[in-house]
Amino acid sequence: MDWRSFSFRYHLDTKNVLPVLVTIEAYKEAADKLILPPDWREQLDRLNRIRAVHGTTALEGNPLSEAEVSLQMDLMSKPEERTAPKATKEQLQIRNAGQAQSWVKLRFQADAGHLPMRLADIHHMYHMLTERSDETNNLPGRFRTFSVVVGSRETGGVHRGAPYEDVPQLMDAYISFLNSPKLLAQRPVIRALLAHFFLVTIHPFGDGNGRVSRLVEAGILFQGGYNVHGFYGLSNYFYRHEGEYKALLQKCRQKQPFDVTPFVMFGLHGCASELKGINNFIKAKLNRVIYRSMLARSFKRKTGDRRRLLNQREYNLLDFLLDATEPLDPFSDNPSRQIKFSDLREEPYIKVAYKSVTPRTFHRELLRLGNLGFIDFKRLEGADEPIVELNFGAIAKY
Repeated sequence: MDWRSFSFRYHLDTKNVLPVLVTIEAYKEAADKLILPPDWREQLDRLNRIRAVHGTTALEGNPLSEAEVSLQMDLMSKPEERTAPKATKEQLQIRNAGQAQSWVKLRFQADAGHLPMRLADIHHMYHMLTERSDETNNLPGRFRTFSVVVGSRETGGVHRGAPYEDVPQLMDAYISFLNSPKLLAQRPVIRALLAHFFLVTIHPFGDGNGRVSRLVEAGILFQGGYNVHGFYGLSNYFYRHEGEYKALLQKCRQKQPFDVTPFVMFGLHGCASELKGINNFIKAKLNRVIYRSMLARSFKRKTGDRRRLLNQREYNLLDFLLDATEPLDPFSDNPSRQIKFSDLREEPYIKVAYKSVTPRTFHRELLRLGNLGFIDFKRLEGADEPIVELNFGAIAKY
């Protein structure tokens, strides 16, 4: 790109953007209106923070898994661990990202007076993200003093950052752009994505530019009320679609004024996906609470002089399935994990619960629960046996 003609002018196709914005607001409002128990809020907040930290660092090549990210974020709360020399660069990057995220949460919370984004904020984010971990050819908290070229043919091409001597002036202009009436009139999610695009395009720092841009984006979203019980940005979505993310950033830089529509649309779909996942998390929690309450009613419900809707074994089996079918991904569209019939039959609990009766009794009771609508049997294409999953439709029936 030609930095001599650079400006913050851009083109955005609002016709295509509007339907996605409507979807985002619908998901946001649906989640916002629900009052969650403290332990649900804490779990949701923690899961989203782990996913965000993992996503933003993995995009820069950090190999640590989500489980290791969780461990490092726990350790960062211990002062003696923060500066421990035994910590690797990768571990320090995780801890730094977690601390920076906590700072953003305080700085940009919706009730903090909506203070505008300042250059000092960006410098502070950058310092927090790279201190002690990214100091090769890099001064945490300071602009770079050398030229940079990033990207590759595999990621859509290479990009040359702004001339280093122009970076201070460009970053002053960037702050003015972020706080301009024109940009403030946009929806927060669009502002956040444009802030991300232009910062990573200027590439003002020696290292960590992607992490800073995604943190700035998260701050704008958080200040705009898109935290939604623990929503901290789009890093997880970008990581899951890494190739498209990097290619679209490069595609939108090809000509000026920048046509940012492809990147913004991509980010909007990501925002909708993340908010949908949060709604899935809440819905799955509620469904399981209500399903368990429904089981208690069904167990007490008499269908004859000596018969209840559910006998003790059936009640216990469904109670077991509530835990056994908990989704591995709590944000999944599918509220019930599917279990192969053969795997269910070999579960230690089943073997103990049905040890005093014949296998035929287990099959008969399982089939009865299916006929009553408490569970579903499905046969996946190409499978030689059925799978079992909970049927939450039973809530409306019983």
